[in-house]
Amino acid sequence: MSAVSRVLNLSRNRQLVNRFADRRLPPELLSRILECARYAPSAREDQPWRLIVVQDAPTRHRLAQAVFQADLIRSAPALIVGCARVHSNIAGSGRPSHPIDLAAATEAMALAAADMSLSTAWVTGFREGAIRDVLGIPHDVPVVTVLAVGYPDGFKRLPRRRPDAEIIAWDHWDGSVEAL
Repeated sequence: MSAVSRVLNLSRNRQLVNRFADRRLPPELLSRILECARYAPSAREDQPWRLIVVQDAPTRHRLAQAVFQADLIRSAPALIVGCARVHSNIAGSGRPSHPIDLAAATEAMALAAADMSLSTAWVTGFREGAIRDVLGIPHDVPVVTVLAVGYPDGFKRLPRRRPDAEIIAWDHWDGSVEAL
């Protein structure tokens, strides 16, 4: 199987995890997942992130109180919290690059996990201040992502994928599709 079809296969067969199995992740699997983040693209290849791996159960349970998917987070054997370095690059649009950079690193980790038959839940709904307090993150460091990683223990049904015509335009904005 070619690399492109392998990535497409991983993306197509992704499932929403309902909860994680009560099974610790081997350190070598976590290391491989984190290695993929190291090689993810970022503005100027600057890697403007700090990843905090949380495996300690009491800490994970405290973090679960700060997210909107608490039960799922509580069941995960590992959480990877993605923080931005305070001074990230500024794109030509004037926006900081760290949200996109961390999204690329998080997706790289999610694909790596899927390739090892692990599931992930990418959580973006959380109370940033509470996460900072639990993990001792300085108040000027943005918390951008929380990725739960583990062996699946049940799945939710994936929503229907939109047809290409609704999400892809060629060469210019296609007015036949309503604005987002």
